[in-house]
Amino acid sequence: MNEKNKSSGPEKYVCYKLSKVMRKVQRYYEYNLAPFEITPVQFYVLSALLENDGMKFKDLARSVNIDGSTLTGILDRMERNGFVERRDDPDDRRSLLVFMTDKAKERGATMISLAERLDMEIREHFSDEDFNTFIKVLDKITETIS
Repeated sequence: MNEKNKSSGPEKYVCYKLSKVMRKVQRYYEYNLAPFEITPVQFYVLSALLENDGMKFKDLARSVNIDGSTLTGILDRMERNGFVERRDDPDDRRSLLVFMTDKAKERGATMISLAERLDMEIREHFSDEDFNTFIKVLDKITETIS
């Protein structure tokens, strides 16, 4: 690495750079999802349910990579805001199933379109090759750090 590319202070750490980018992207999504009265993490939950409504709680937690206690809090807020409802699993009394409400279903397609547009707005700043490399690097980091 030449002198011009060297970073100092927190800028030299991968975790700092990733955190800085994530905060910016998070704020960008928060601002754009605000009219739907939903946070980005709540949107991730809804997007999983849009593909598989009535998921078991533990499967939903796994699909959005959130631990159970954190997901409980998220679902509590989503339930209060009328986006989801939890029901007992008729096949397993120990399990809960999570369903979208009509409100969530009505807004779901619009929210998905918005998220796809936001992704495209970010992608527009990169060549396809650079963006694909970026995604591969993120996936590799996810795979290698446990």
